Order: sequence, then C-alpha cells, then structure tokens
Amino acid sequence: MPTEITADGQVIPPRNITQPAPVLDTRAFQWRGLDTSSETQSADDHEEKRDTNQTPLVAINLLLPGQRVPPPSAQSLPTAPQRVISEEDMLRKQLGIDKIHEGRLPFPLEHFHGSYAGNGFNMIFRPNKFDGGPKVDGDNGIKDNILELNLTTEQWTFGPTIGDIPNRGFGTEPTITLGGMPYLQTVQNVTNLDTGKGDSLLTNKPNGIHLEPGVFLFVPESSSTKGKKSIVRMASIPHGTTINAQGLVPVPNALKPPFTGKTIFSNSVIDTTPFSIGNPSSRLPQFFTSMNADRPNPFREPSDLSKFNTSKTGSGRITSETIKNPNKVLEKALEGQNITNVISFDLSTGPSQSKGSATLNGGGISNISFLNGPQSTITSAAPTLADNPNAHAEFFTNRWWVETVLYEVKLKGPLKPNETVREVWATMPRGSLAPTPVFNVTAPGNGVNIKGDFSVRVPGVQLQYSQTVNLNFGGLTWPHVSVATLVPTTPQPVLLPGPRGP
Repeated sequence: MPTEITADGQVIPPRNITQPAPVLDTRAFQWRGLDTSSETQSADDHEEKRDTNQTPLVAINLLLPGQRVPPPSAQSLPTAPQRVISEEDMLRKQLGIDKIHEGRLPFPLEHFHGSYAGNGFNMIFRPNKFDGGPKVDGDNGIKDNILELNLTTEQWTFGPTIGDIPNRGFGTEPTITLGGMPYLQTVQNVTNLDTGKGDSLLTNKPNGIHLEPGVFLFVPESSSTKGKKSIVRMASIPHGTTINAQGLVPVPNALKPPFTGKTIFSNSVIDTTPFSIGNPSSRLPQFFTSMNADRPNPFREPSDLSKFNTSKTGSGRITSETIKNPNKVLEKALEGQNITNVISFDLSTGPSQSKGSATLNGGGISNISFLNGPQSTITSAAPTLADNPNAHAEFFTNRWWVETVLYEVKLKGPLKPNETVREVWATMPRGSLAPTPVFNVTAPGNGVNIKGDFSVRVPGVQLQYSQTVNLNFGGLTWPHVSVATLVPTTPQPVLLPGPRGP
C-alpha cells in the first residue's frame, strides 16, 4: 500500500526493507535449445552467448555494511556448475552489484530484471466456519466468510533468462523458441492497528502472507496466436494452486499522454462485491456490509477501520472505495508524479465462468483436492456447487503497468567530469504514497560547474500491477484482489546531459 514516512523523514518500501526476496540463481542452468551439440558446450560458452546482445550496465561498487568489496580485477568467478555461492555472493546478486550481465526478455519485459520492492493492498474473502444456524447475522451481513484487508510490503526478484526453450511444432507447424525468466514474489502484512498505516515494519516483524515462485515466458508468433507474440506468467502458490496465465504483447506507445492516475486507471475499474457463480451481474452489496469501512464488522479483519478510514482520526489508507475498487490505491500512488510513458499488458488464465471470452486459447488454473472439496467422483474437472468446494480458485487475471517517471534528485556541485554520485534518493512529491527509488548519477564528460546545491530531473522505472483471483465457495464467486507499486531496490544508473554551467 502507500509508502509510510517516519518522524525523521525516512521512507519505507523499498528503502527500509531489510530482507528482500531471496536470490534466484540459475546460472548453472541453461536450457539445451535445439542444437544438440550444445550439450558439449561449457557453461562459459552459454554465458558469453547470453550476454552478446545485452546493453552494458553502469558499474556499481556499493560497500555492504561491515564488508569491503574487492575491485573487479581481484574477483574470481568459478564456472558453473562447480561454483559455490556464498552468502555474500547471494547478497551481492540480490543487490544487483554482480559484474556479470544478465539476460533480459524482449518488450515489454525489459524492465522485469533484478529486484523490485514496494507497497500495496490485499483483500480477500476467506471461508469462515460457522455453526450452521442462520447464514445472515442482521446488519453484519453473511457470516460464512471473513473479509481480510492487508496493507502490504512486497518484493519481486527476477532472475536471469534461462536460455532458448524449444517448442517443436507438429506437422507443418514451425518450431518456436521461447524465452524464460524465473521470478520470486514475497509479500508481508504490515497493517498497523495503532497508527492506521502500513508501518508495522518499524515496530515488529512483518507477517509473511504470500510466497510465489514462477516463470515469465516470452512466446514468439505462431499460428496458435494468429501471428502475434505473447507473454505467459506461470506461478505456484503454496495454498495448492498453480496458474498459467497468458496475454498478447502490447503495441508500443498505444497509451497516449497525459499520464495521470485518473487517465491511466479510467478503464481499469474493478468491483470486488461477491456474486452468484457464473453471473457477475448478480452482485449482492446488501449482504456484504463488511465492505463498508464506516462501521465496525465482526466478519472483517480489521474489524474497526476508524483509524484507516477518512474520518478525522483516520489515515485514509483503507476506505469503502478502496475495498470495492483496490485499483484506487494504484491511482492514489501516482498523485504528483511526472509520468512520461506507460506500457500496459494483460494476462489471464482463459475464459471463466464469469467472463466467457479470452484473447488466447489454452492457459488455466489448477487446485489441490482440498480446495475443490469432496467431489463425488475423482476428476480433474472443476467442482460444482453440489461438491461444496472450500475455496476453488476458478479464474486469474493480471494487468501490469510499466511506467517511466521523471524524478527530482538533489545534488551538490561542482562535479568532476564523469564523476558518479552514488545512492541518491529521489525527492518525492509532498504527501506521495509511492515507493522512493534511488539513483547513481554520473556527470557528463565536461563535468558540472554549478557550485552548491542543485536539482535535476532523471528518468526512472516504476511497475504497478493489479491481479484478481476468483474464489468459488458457498454458491458465490469471491474476488480476491492484490495491487502494488514497485521500484528497483538497486540504484538506477543515470548520465546527466552536458554541457551544464552556472
């Protein structure tokens, strides 16, 4: 959810996240590809081939707390698979200061690289065990569920690409080569009942609520996609659900300025009110008073939202509007930002019981037996209402926004030619609820002749996503929505234009 500001002006997510997502190290693994002779190639051969078309990265030489980083000439990187990864190596990889370039997937996934962190909001209707009496509890609504609301911090680690993945065509269908990239997402609940903010990170250990290993795929054009390229997100969730979501590669520059929260999210309004399975037009707000943030409700956590609401003592972090449409959280995060470009794309697991169309065939979602419930026959088919599922995840949809933001950074001159000022945190707009990025700023070849403090605007990348999982139980479909705003955890390299003078 929103960035929180401490009394001394420090910003959390990603600045105060001390335990980012674990490192994904796949250097010892490279897909064999189509050429069987590659089986005899060394790991170094794969590494060199993978780096051929990569954009050189600006050198980063960060000192870890209590450690000295030797110069590159003194480092020795054993070849995979014999390489032993120390804790220091893992941390340096996580921080993005490993000198080996890592492959990236094509547009629009170029920025899905390294590690990101930020803040978000999660809402889910959980099944609630009750005594079998009356299902409706007066003004408190239906009692067979608990509405859980979380202000969150989260981290994404995108590993290096894993090489060329061949998919052989049958008959006259040409063989295609996929690009793959592993990722790991971790999410913590940082809801603070005392402050009404997402700042419990400062007072106690965050509560982990989600861990998701997965793979992004880039799929070239084929007859199956009618000559279009596509993106795939494959994920495994420890509750017992796996997803295979797909979507088409977007058209570059399809979204036009001005880029504001209102314009970007004008066509991304969602409604989390539960509805009868297969009939999204049958939403029943009168039975779900837990979605009303203005009054306490025993079937909601937190039950009392007065400190989170927009009352005189509330922070405005959780309102009735954001419960119904969590994308409002993403819209709010963009207030005051100078956004110069936006790329958006959608992924889904295919047609659902509530949405009968999809852009691609295939895809899907699968659940363990407990989630599907005690079905009368052993089958992989989706459970029916009579099967009484516990929480059948029936459909998944995911929208991403890749945003270029102009941030203000403050520097002190003069700067020598090609001098790099490291770890410069952006100055965020007053009251901003977006995470704060960090930059390594390099002066031009003629330096900067300004004496004293000066400010410049530098471009940085910001990711936002919204995803919905439809859970079926009790005869209804219950939308489970997660949203977040993310920035790189490592300094983004920026070269100042020249010449500059007083």
